[in-house]
Amino acid sequence: MARYAIYFAPERDTRLWAFGTRLLGRDPESGKILPQLVPDGIRPEDWQSFTASPRRYGFHATLKAPFALTEGRTENELFAAMEEFSARLSPVTGLALWPEHSGSYCLLGLPVTDPGVSAIADACVEQFDRFREPLGEADRARRAKAGLDERERAHLERWGYPYVFDAFTFHMSLAGPVPEARLGDVLAAVVAAHDAEVNGEELAIRSLSVFVEPAPGEPFRLARRFPLGN
Repeated sequence: MARYAIYFAPERDTRLWAFGTRLLGRDPESGKILPQLVPDGIRPEDWQSFTASPRRYGFHATLKAPFALTEGRTENELFAAMEEFSARLSPVTGLALWPEHSGSYCLLGLPVTDPGVSAIADACVEQFDRFREPLGEADRARRAKAGLDERERAHLERWGYPYVFDAFTFHMSLAGPVPEARLGDVLAAVVAAHDAEVNGEELAIRSLSVFVEPAPGEPFRLARRFPLGN
């Protein structure tokens, strides 16, 4: 069964998109496997391993986590709802991303929470929950192993994902899990690569995207982009 997700993906003509897709070694929109950009000081085989999970999901920031369509809903209905929804939103510009780590993951995050970004994420969670198949017991048990707090468990039960609303943080995963002993060196190498490749480019959210996992375990692909505003 296919799963769908509402993500932010940088525009194709940005340095950020080029950086992220090359760092992961896959373009989820074209489906092409790319020559992987390996940060200095890291062995290619190690970087291939560290990026395996982010590469499957594609370079993105999660707004509504992957979900199967509930009975009676279709892909075309989801796309039509996304088109109408996105047209009502305004772009968010002037953002700055910076490499950091969260647990054993290296990622790009916002140094300061942006209310415009949070409002878009909150609206995605609420507006498209009608398309989401209820969480199964296996997924619920898998998520519970992550050591969720009470608030996150409540979000998981209501919305099918723990990191929403007050638990949401905008981020774009680059590598992980990374062994603890390597995390500092890997992050420093990612910072240097980001400085060289992105070169101070500001982040602008001008569209939202629907990604699709055609079957369990397959790479996610960027199915459609939906520009914000009229």
